[in-house]
Amino acid sequence: MAEETTGLEQVGDRLRLAGTVHVDPRAAVFVRDTILRLRPEVVALELDRSRLLALEKPGSARATGSLGPSYLGLVLLERFAGQLTGSAPGTEMLRALEAARSVGARVELIDLPISATVEGLRSLPLKEKLRVAVDSVAGIAALPFGRQGLLGLTENIQEQVVAFRSRYPNLSRLLLDRREEHMVERLQDIMDASSGLVVGVVGFGHLASLKKGLAGYVSRQGFVTSYRWTQQVRPSQT
Repeated sequence: MAEETTGLEQVGDRLRLAGTVHVDPRAAVFVRDTILRLRPEVVALELDRSRLLALEKPGSARATGSLGPSYLGLVLLERFAGQLTGSAPGTEMLRALEAARSVGARVELIDLPISATVEGLRSLPLKEKLRVAVDSVAGIAALPFGRQGLLGLTENIQEQVVAFRSRYPNLSRLLLDRREEHMVERLQDIMDASSGLVVGVVGFGHLASLKKGLAGYVSRQGFVTSYRWTQQVRPSQT
């Protein structure tokens, strides 16, 4: 396990956020070992139903057929990145799913539906679409190899997020803000509906925002109201 490219954040008493670099082959080992060690009540995955189906049944028409070429382009880019590092994006999610089932944990999906994300991509301004296309091609050519390249993905992560927001303001609202707001709400719902430990498996770049969004949140599960009735029995009169 490479602690430099993963992270486990504690949020309150019952929530742990396991952050991973999706294309790091060691991330799968990290999340599996974390879940097997902690044995949580719930494992929350940064997936929606369509993406989970696509991982479990690659090429499924139900998973990709209705989303069009924008989604397929993203899938091809991610798969290419995975080949370079020996681990396709989502491998750590599958290992997390398997580990959750082995310890009897309930599995919850917390990401915004991919259809909403793809629809948002279609509405990006043309200038930003062209910038994304050019940078994506350049990113494939310069994709990092080996351990040192992967470490660079997590170094100064907040500076990288700031730079990303500056270069792609509309895309960042779609890929970061909207999804993270949705994930925070889902995690709050999960905490309210459970009483044990919850482990969330999310991309490393989401850790800081999710931790901030959940800071100070008190689950409704922690509030228990009890009432006591005292019944007085009057002696019967004869």
